[in-house]
Amino acid sequence: MERLEQNKTDQKLALAYMELIITAFFWGLATVLMKKHIDKIPTFHLLASRFLVGALVVFLLAPKKIFTIDKKDLKVGTILGTLNFVTYALIVLGLNYTSASKTGFLASLSVLFVPIVQSIINKSKPSKWTIISIFLSLLGLYLISGINGTSLNKGDLLIILCACCSTAYILLLSKLGKEIDDYRLSFLQMFTIFILSFIMVLCFEDLNLQVIRNSSSVLLLVGILGTGLTTFLQTKAQKVASPESVGIIFLGEPLTTLFLAYVILNETILLKGLIGSGFITIALIIAILKKI
Repeated sequence: MERLEQNKTDQKLALAYMELIITAFFWGLATVLMKKHIDKIPTFHLLASRFLVGALVVFLLAPKKIFTIDKKDLKVGTILGTLNFVTYALIVLGLNYTSASKTGFLASLSVLFVPIVQSIINKSKPSKWTIISIFLSLLGLYLISGINGTSLNKGDLLIILCACCSTAYILLLSKLGKEIDDYRLSFLQMFTIFILSFIMVLCFEDLNLQVIRNSSSVLLLVGILGTGLTTFLQTKAQKVASPESVGIIFLGEPLTTLFLAYVILNETILLKGLIGSGFITIALIIAILKKI
């Protein structure tokens, strides 16, 4: 009986890992598609559009569940959605003052922050394999990003704050999301981000529906696969997978972006980028095989 229960647990964990890998892949694909087709859309127009599409996708998949949202669902979904929105907003602000390469590296520091905070909360030390995976992940990410120099400016500090928000989001989703239906929680998060993004559009950008229409096909693709599906899969997977493994596996996003940019955008991959990719791949394999 115990072996049967363990097999069921292992199967659920394997499925959660697969869902997180798919999430990281579609995030990477969305990044490349946005860079190729819709990089001229104002930032909050883009966020409002993709998260509205994502919310509608989840609503259409399970309308009855969405109509049963209660106060607890609304509270948790709004908190997580707001935290996720702040993460996106900080990236936007930080990019005004720092490079894209530094942004990619610093925003992924949550892979380091998550196990540190988790260890403090649990009053325990990270496992040996967790430490090895984190080290390889950060080394690989550093090589991929191609950062030169170690000085920090105002933009860098904003991106580090973004990584802190991302850390809080991963930990809170793991803690608060376990008792709430995946569809309801996913919908509420995305709808919250849509509302906040739309407010930012009205406050800081001139509302321009034509620019949305011009890129509607790509926005639909990004909204469905890179937003609706990924938010749902992450919400579902984090009920099983540990926060530490989530942070490490999500480094598959810059890995995917690197290679899809090479295939789709004809960007060049340097030797250190390939070496960095190897380190991240090893870190992902360790995280999965050792069930971090």
